[in-house]
Amino acid sequence: MSMKENERDHAAVSVYCRIRPLRIDEHTSAITTDQKVALLSHGGEEYSFAFDRVFDLDSSQSDVFNGVRGAESARDVLGGYNATIFAYGQTASGKTHTMEGANIFDPTTRGIVPRSVEALFQACLEAPSEVEFAIKVSFVEIYMERIRDLLDAFGQKRTNLQIREDPNSGVYVAGCTETFVTNQRELLKCMTGGLQSRATAATGMNEGSSRSHSVLSVTVQQRNTETDTARVGKLVLVDLAGSEMVRKTHAAGQQLEEAKVINKSLSALGQVINALTDEKKAHVPYRNSKLTRMLQDSLGGNAKTALIVAVSASTENSAETLSTLKFGHRAKAVKNKPKINERKSFEELTALLHKAEAAIDMQSTYITALELQVAAAAGRQNPQICNFESDADSMATILDLQKKVSMLNEELTEERTESRRCSKETRDLTALLHEKERLLSEAGELMMEVESKMEENVHDQAKLAARNELLQKAQDQLEQKSRFRIKELEFRLEKVSAVDARLRKEDADDAAMAQSTSGSAVPACIDGDDTMSRRIPFSQMASSTDDQHAKLISDLRSKCTTALKLEQNLTQGHQHTREQHHMRSLQQRLEQLVAVHRQLLRKYAALELNLGEANKMIALRDEHISQLEGQGEVRYESITDGYRRLSFLMRDLDLKVFKKASVSEKIQARPRTLRGGSAIAP
Repeated sequence: MSMKENERDHAAVSVYCRIRPLRIDEHTSAITTDQKVALLSHGGEEYSFAFDRVFDLDSSQSDVFNGVRGAESARDVLGGYNATIFAYGQTASGKTHTMEGANIFDPTTRGIVPRSVEALFQACLEAPSEVEFAIKVSFVEIYMERIRDLLDAFGQKRTNLQIREDPNSGVYVAGCTETFVTNQRELLKCMTGGLQSRATAATGMNEGSSRSHSVLSVTVQQRNTETDTARVGKLVLVDLAGSEMVRKTHAAGQQLEEAKVINKSLSALGQVINALTDEKKAHVPYRNSKLTRMLQDSLGGNAKTALIVAVSASTENSAETLSTLKFGHRAKAVKNKPKINERKSFEELTALLHKAEAAIDMQSTYITALELQVAAAAGRQNPQICNFESDADSMATILDLQKKVSMLNEELTEERTESRRCSKETRDLTALLHEKERLLSEAGELMMEVESKMEENVHDQAKLAARNELLQKAQDQLEQKSRFRIKELEFRLEKVSAVDARLRKEDADDAAMAQSTSGSAVPACIDGDDTMSRRIPFSQMASSTDDQHAKLISDLRSKCTTALKLEQNLTQGHQHTREQHHMRSLQQRLEQLVAVHRQLLRKYAALELNLGEANKMIALRDEHISQLEGQGEVRYESITDGYRRLSFLMRDLDLKVFKKASVSEKIQARPRTLRGGSAIAP
């Protein structure tokens, strides 16, 4: 590395001003513009501020991007520089509109961030084909002085990430998600997912006010596949939350606390700007805020920085506009020290070292020859006649050579230091590679364990499914048997009803026969009893039969008494033939009554038998139904327990799969690269 290559360029922060147009409720403008000058009227005084460029009310998104040289910043990143573009201003001044735009996919309304991304990938495609690019993106926000990862889709990472500093890579956020992308759409997709998680709220001045500072970092790692030279550049795009006045935003509760923290961090940013522009102050308070700590390289460090101050043209906001313009004017005096982040290959460093050593050997030989010549000249017999002028020239040459040797020694020392640094970096990379291999081995073991667990869970699930199928078949069989049993009972009940109807018909026939052969008293009784029996339902047949039996017995006894009396009258008086004929008719009626009584007894016995059988069948059916209900409840509880256990197993399986996916995604996924002038590298 030559002395010329070791020099660092000093570049001032570029400051631009964009003026937001008036809203419907704003009527008077307090600011006028020239191409590079902004004139503000406030409190009866005129203030003039000069910037690198001033964008008036009619400037489009494309005008702003071209004016802040966004494409040039993207090319600087490919050149190995760090570049930063961030917007500053009060709330509702158009910072988010300037940086992101109304729609990041709309070619007209998109802001600086999507346009810079497009310019970056376009520059990659225009690069030589031997250059290989690896582009990774991270997206964080600073909310309530806590750094949150906006690309952490599962929310598993910490919400208070820490800021670290590395001598080579500078300031970075430790532990944040870094996603490799190969085209503009992939990067904008990551950005869209992060914006959905960003903290916003409605205030009295803005319906979608940003309640946090967002920092989108795009790191470009490039390597020349022929010379193995590596360069690293970073593009940092920052959308700051706006400063707020509570009397205008009407913030209360949580929004008030957010406003306090936002104003405090912006105040710390102003203190850093003041310290960088004041030569008397040796200390710069970067650590007073997470925001200033993250912008340490962008303000006074290794970066090319562009600041956009967004202001409102309304007279109602003239005080905040004046403060913002003063901040931008002070920031113009900040000097950065951008340098190319380049690392030469080991072969290049070795060649430079060999070249320096050869030059030193040659100079040493030449010096030795000159010293011998001087010694020979000094050892002559007549030193007075020596050519002093020649000696003076020789001494001058020797001194010149000594200076060259000293410079070569310094370069050699520097190259050796660089070589030792590269050796140390090689050892660190080797250790990191071994650590990656160990993590890969652990991930493989974890994957095998998860696969084994998945197989067990699938086996258990198959068992539960088979058991559930068997239970379902058993339930279907039991339901079929129960339906068959119920049909059988219904058939038997129909049979009993048919028997009952037949018996009623026989009773009616017997009653009609008795009525045709006997007088009106006994047939009427029988007919009345038959009518009564037809009216009595089958469920009360037993009790009605007992009543009929008792009536028949009493009637039979009365008839017997009457017959005895008639016999006595016959024996006593030997009445005439008519009375004897009447006696014979009474005897026939008595015999008919006895026959009817016997039929009723047989019917009563048959009904009692059928009733007992029906009661037994009904009791058996009820018992069977209760058993089926109990078995159904047990089966339902078993199936519920099985499904609950299966849900637990699936939840455990999902957790293991998620852990495996996160570990595999973090460890095994190698960075995807982009070749210059081509598509994704294989």
